[in-house]
Amino acid sequence: MNYSDKIYKTRKWYISHELLFFQPQSAKGYRGKRKFVVWENLILIKARSPEEALRKAIKHGRLNEEKVKIDGEEGRCTFKGLRDLVLIYDDLVDGAELEWHDLRKDTSELAIMVKPKRQMQAFNLRPTKP
Repeated sequence: MNYSDKIYKTRKWYISHELLFFQPQSAKGYRGKRKFVVWENLILIKARSPEEALRKAIKHGRLNEEKVKIDGEEGRCTFKGLRDLVLIYDDLVDGAELEWHDLRKDTSELAIMVKPKRQMQAFNLRPTKP
């Protein structure tokens, strides 16, 4: 049994990166360069294989499609697809590593990436405007 077979056999959790966007009614058929509000939702998926995880993730994303109203504007939350599907290597416990990104940054770029508490999303819950 090779390494990937062993991992797939023993690990059953994935992170799905769902991409959804708000499409205002006023933008129907719009093909220009208008920018839409886009959400990348990270969803925990339990599956026996990457193929099953992919099916479940797409189904979950499609189930999130619905009519919505943001700041008084009618529109639709539309599932665009998946940005990524990541196998979680660690067991799900406090402090487990869920995902990583391999980046190449110099020290000045790295310093910019570190946010103070006041800029962290968990401390700034407010609605998103389209």
